[in-house]
Amino acid sequence: MEIDAELLAAVVDQAPDALLLVDDEGWVAFANRAACTLLGYDLAELVGAPVEKLMPERFRATHVGHRTRFMQAPRARAMGIGGRLPVRRADGTEVVAEVSLGPVQQNGNHGVVVALRDVTERVREEDRLRYLSTHDALTELYNRAFFEAEKSRLESGRVAPISVVVVDVDDLKVVNDRYGHAAGDQHLRALAAVLRRAFRADDVVARLGGDEFVVLLPRVDVMERDEIVERFLDELRRQNEIAARPVKVSVGTATARRSGALSTALRVADERMYKAKSSLRRVSQRALG
Repeated sequence: MEIDAELLAAVVDQAPDALLLVDDEGWVAFANRAACTLLGYDLAELVGAPVEKLMPERFRATHVGHRTRFMQAPRARAMGIGGRLPVRRADGTEVVAEVSLGPVQQNGNHGVVVALRDVTERVREEDRLRYLSTHDALTELYNRAFFEAEKSRLESGRVAPISVVVVDVDDLKVVNDRYGHAAGDQHLRALAAVLRRAFRADDVVARLGGDEFVVLLPRVDVMERDEIVERFLDELRRQNEIAARPVKVSVGTATARRSGALSTALRVADERMYKAKSSLRRVSQRALG
């Protein structure tokens, strides 16, 4: 097959990836059909526009610096090597694109061919799978695997003190037997909602399985820990005032004064929770010596 300029232009225009030719001053000199479709612009709107127009505003100034340094030492970059780039469409929405770069030179003029591949759906699926790997499906709190990883990280680090709160649901089996497992699941979800409201975003709030929950409170000492636990119990009381089936819990707490004592604190908090449960007291909390 003879390849002439017209055929080559047709090949480029029909390429599945979005292709742009950007000159050394950052102006779009060419765009193929896929680029117009991906970005939501007509060809006349793209050609002659600054390439930073295609970036979210929060990244534009930074991109100018990246582009300038690239043109000073241009080199080919394969698709995906440089990570992913948020791209702003004409309607203001954003997509995530993998990018490849290919420097070009003709008649003393320099530029770069930019190929963009929309990976927005792939990123969403990766985020979904990552979320599922770290969260409990029923309560949407962190799961045991994430908790164990965070516990190991904190225990080997320099964060101190670290407080621990162990929460166990009372009479969950009774709820399951009397009202069914769907009611038991709702019981657990109701408690999870209270835990999310009562604790900080930086705290590790996890369901370890069954009726057992645990919270790691980095940089929280005994006094602040007790205040936080009381806030949690107040929040639970308010929830129970309007709930069809009140959620009752037993709580044990402890505080590791150094990060290396976190496992010991967790064991002590667990023992205190069981002591509270067996003695019909709802909270057993003392400082870990």
